[in-house]
Amino acid sequence: MSFVAAIAFEVMDKEWPLWFVLLSFTGVGIVGMLLCRKWPIAAVLVWLWVILGGLRLVSELDDQYVGPAIRREAGSIYFILSYASIGAGVFLPLVGIRQHFVRRKKIPTELT
Repeated sequence: MSFVAAIAFEVMDKEWPLWFVLLSFTGVGIVGMLLCRKWPIAAVLVWLWVILGGLRLVSELDDQYVGPAIRREAGSIYFILSYASIGAGVFLPLVGIRQHFVRRKKIPTELT
C-alpha cells in the first residue's frame, strides 16, 4: 500500500463499510419482522442485537475526534444511512408484532 493511500483512508479502513451497516441492521430488522409475525417475544432478542450494535456504531459517529474524520472521509450520507438503518432495525419488528395481532384478530374462534 502506498503512503498516499494509507493517509487517504486513515479512519474509514477501521470502520464498518456502509453496505455492511445497511445489510446488518436492516437485515436483522427484516428477519425480526418475519419472526415477530409468529412469535412477538422474539422482538426482545432482535432489539437487543440492534441496540448493542447500534450503540457501538453511534458511539463512534458521535465521538468528538472520530466523528468529524468519518464525516470528512465518508460524507454525511454515511451518518444518515447509518441512523436510518438502526431505526429500521428497531421499527421493523414493531411492524411484525402489529401484523401478528391483526392476523390473530381475524382468525375465527368458532367453526360454523
